[in-house]
Amino acid sequence: MRLLDKATMEIQGISSAELMERAAQKLTEEIIKGRDLSSRFMIFCGSGNNGGDGLCIARMLYGYGFDDITCSLIKDFKHFSDDNILNFNKIKQISGIKTVEINSENDIPLPQGNVIIIDAIFGTGLNREIQGLSAKVIERINSLTNEVIAIDTPSGLSDFAKVSSTIIKATKTLTIHTPQVSMLLPENEDITGEVKIIDIGLDKNFSEKTESFYNLVLKEEIALKIKKRKKFSHKGTFGHSLLISGSYGKAGAAILASRACHRAGSGLVTLHTGEKLVEIIQTATPETMLSIDENEKIISTLPDIEKFSAIGIGPGIGKDKLTAKVVKELLLKAKQPLVLDADALNIISENNFHKLIPRNSILTPHPKEFERLFGKTENSVKRLEVLREKAIELGIIIVLKGAYTATATPQGEIFFNTTGNPGMATAGSGDVLTGIITGLLSQKYSEETAAVLGVYLHGLSGDIAAEKLAQCGLLASDIIESIPFAYKKIQKS
Repeated sequence: MRLLDKATMEIQGISSAELMERAAQKLTEEIIKGRDLSSRFMIFCGSGNNGGDGLCIARMLYGYGFDDITCSLIKDFKHFSDDNILNFNKIKQISGIKTVEINSENDIPLPQGNVIIIDAIFGTGLNREIQGLSAKVIERINSLTNEVIAIDTPSGLSDFAKVSSTIIKATKTLTIHTPQVSMLLPENEDITGEVKIIDIGLDKNFSEKTESFYNLVLKEEIALKIKKRKKFSHKGTFGHSLLISGSYGKAGAAILASRACHRAGSGLVTLHTGEKLVEIIQTATPETMLSIDENEKIISTLPDIEKFSAIGIGPGIGKDKLTAKVVKELLLKAKQPLVLDADALNIISENNFHKLIPRNSILTPHPKEFERLFGKTENSVKRLEVLREKAIELGIIIVLKGAYTATATPQGEIFFNTTGNPGMATAGSGDVLTGIITGLLSQKYSEETAAVLGVYLHGLSGDIAAEKLAQCGLLASDIIESIPFAYKKIQKS
């Protein structure tokens, strides 16, 4: 971010003070959304440019007509940045803004009533434990029930993790240009609150050229990946998917995966499953052809797989010994792209089939399945490291499901997804994802594209379903029905 700021200033011919003004303007516009002029603000500022942002915001709030603003500068530092000093001197000239210099714990102002607190103490560059007066200020803020808005990052939370035991607990975090990796990890949700990305016009070309194996998946990039259908296409053009799914009592998994595979655009879909499931499956998804296993209730044999474009296995198959043999046989025989999910992953972990997984296969574990496959990790940062290491080591694509699903590639890149909502934490949602990715593979999308696009499409379909219905009570079937609308929304961009 420091390099990006510098490049932007050089390319656009502006000073650091002017860039700070621009950032503060955009941040202030977000802060005042939906608020009337009776709102009161208390801003706590550190010595660096994060504090400078807070001082700028105070002045701009006053300019918008807010007249109850207290700006507190923590004097716990030997050095203050030039832009910080510049902006503190500016607001001292404005009689309508109350300024407080915090030299001791007794100087910390206490908000009375419904005051909005803005945290501008430390930014993303922090790499040490917060101590002394700054720690006392943060502890005081955390003891209150007021709304807390963190600028760039909650003080004490840095790029990848908690760098201090004393950390601001924000209601909302306004972060500039792009989120930090730490903001995408589950254990930090109670620290960041809602995360909002603020675009301040930093140079996009420099950002794109900067080397990093962490990527954020955006709609405009996804739109470029969608293949246009030619007029004279036919069902054979879009491939023939095989899904190996379901067992007695778990026909729903097979139905959901099959229907999602169709909706994702596969030309043909064949489902291999037990005989007792046939009637309900043919009723629920008449578009799906069936390959019937010789066992009535479970999958015990592998069908002839030669004619299929892509294969997905796992949803609802259980872990019977005969089914485990099928998984092993598939791993040894398949030349087509594979999607491995659910019990297929559990069978791999229990039988140590890891080295049998064909290169470029797509695994879609949730955190517990990931743990069974690759072992426990002490936190999400370590889990990301293992995710990347295993994708490289085994030459596979791993889709680690979560609020910001992380897809790791054999090249060592990690793609964080930006769609989806908590309503999708419902039975069958993972089966839908398996169907979507398999359907994309059958259309000859590359494995990496199928995984990244599939996750994005799955999340966007869930977002559309939640808009039409509600997050609470969302069904996996609702996600499937929204897939065509998700395609439409992406293509419009």
